Amino acid sequence: MKRKNQYKVKYPKQPVWRVFACFLRSIFKRPEIINLAGELPTKAIYVANHSAMAGPVVYNLYFPVPHAPWGAYPMLEGYKSRFHYLRDVYFVQKRGMNKGFASFLATFEACFSIWIYKGMHVIPSYPDGRLLKTLRISLNNLDNNRAVMVFPEHSETGYHEQLTGFSAGFVVLAERYRKLNGEDIPIFPIYYHKEYNKMVVGKPHTLEEFRKRNLDRNQIADEFCKITNELFYQYVQPTEAPETELCKG
Repeated sequence: MKRKNQYKVKYPKQPVWRVFACFLRSIFKRPEIINLAGELPTKAIYVANHSAMAGPVVYNLYFPVPHAPWGAYPMLEGYKSRFHYLRDVYFVQKRGMNKGFASFLATFEACFSIWIYKGMHVIPSYPDGRLLKTLRISLNNLDNNRAVMVFPEHSETGYHEQLTGFSAGFVVLAERYRKLNGEDIPIFPIYYHKEYNKMVVGKPHTLEEFRKRNLDRNQIADEFCKITNELFYQYVQPTEAPETELCKG
């Protein structure tokens, strides 16, 4: 038996974001979208690669399904939290910049990034017990016909063209949805490449497919990482997959 919506999610108008969106469309051109899945529902989880800073912006501007993406929780907190995340994690750790230049960029971007995140309806993603909050907000979005997009790739050493691994948060969300609604939610893999300006949407999968193979959460995440990489190998830059297994949790 399906549960009733806990409450209707309100999406306040974001005038600042609308201005930013117009500007960003002049920078990020509409990508070629290769849809292998057919109709794309709003009650679904979309698992996508990040493609550095470009991915979440391009998905928000051009992906044909309204969605709320998961994003780093410090970016939805105060200026100090945003500054330190941008400088220490995004620019230094993930992008490999020196700390001086990273500080300069973070000082500027931390001022307006909150409006971009709010305009994109970003759901704060937590690495600890507060993940329950992330799940609750995500389920409420799904109840209100807004899809959820998750960027689970391992990015401690940067954003790679060939994805090296996925975290299992989206699997936990799918499990929670099934427990509360009595049915599986479709999970779609997406690969976006900024330089080739291509976005590939793969066919949907469900937990049941992997449950039959007795895979645990991390193994399911690994399988999705491989599926997403295949979209790159086959449709973005056609090539044979490397012999070494990249997607290991």
